[in-house]
Parts: sequence; C-alpha cells; structure tokens
Amino acid sequence: MKIDTIRKVIGILEVVAPEYKGIGEDELRIWVELAEPYVSESVYGKFYHQALAYLTAHKLSLNVPVKKEEENSTISTSVKDTMNVASFSEGSTSISFNNPSTSSSGGSSSADAEYLLTSYGLQFLDICKRCVLPIAISGMQRM
Repeated sequence: MKIDTIRKVIGILEVVAPEYKGIGEDELRIWVELAEPYVSESVYGKFYHQALAYLTAHKLSLNVPVKKEEENSTISTSVKDTMNVASFSEGSTSISFNNPSTSSSGGSSSADAEYLLTSYGLQFLDICKRCVLPIAISGMQRM
C-alpha cells in the first residue's frame, strides 16, 4: 500500500473518528492495511480513501477498547463487547442479544449485519451502495 494512501486515510480518520487520535500512527497504519483488501480503488473511485477510512474506523470501533471513567473506576470496553447484549436481568436469569441482521435496516442483508453495529459501518455501507453495483440474475434461458 502506498504511503500517500495511508496518510490520506489517517487524515480522514482524524476528522471523522477523533476518538482514535490517541492511537499511534504505526498502529493506525496496521488497521488501515487490515481494512484495505476489502476496498478496491477501481470500484470506489473518488470515494476510495473515504470508504477505507470509514471501514478502518468501523473495525477500530469493534476491536479497540475505549476507556470510560465511571465512579472512581476505569472501564475498558469495545463496541463489540457492549452492543451484543440488548438486555440483562438477574432474577430467574434472563438475557437477550442484539441481532442486527433482524433489525429493520431498509433491506440490508445479513452479510451487512456487522456494519450496522457502528455509525462508521453505516457510513461505509452508504458509500458501498453508491459505488458497488449489485449483480442481478434475471432468469434462465428456455430450452
């Protein structure tokens, strides 16, 4: 991956996801490189850097712990840890989980379910819908 591409993506990340400014440039570069195989420059065109930045921010949100200060204690959790449990009760033990694939997401497929977990994933999906044309099979030839 070109260093110019990485710098552009990190620059966009600093604007759209300022909570990750504290992460070192080397670690951000690794996250960008992890997301890069999922985004094609030829498909996304002028939205390439933006799509790569949003996908990187989405993956960071799912995996990198965010520290929260609450009542004299520091809690470190990632979005992935907090968004899976929808409700919890203790008496007679009841727990339910979020299932983004069953949410009313306006026609999103279960393949897109992971992207519905963060606002960055939703932005990435929006760019995908603008740039990626779905393949439609209209039927079979009669014999």
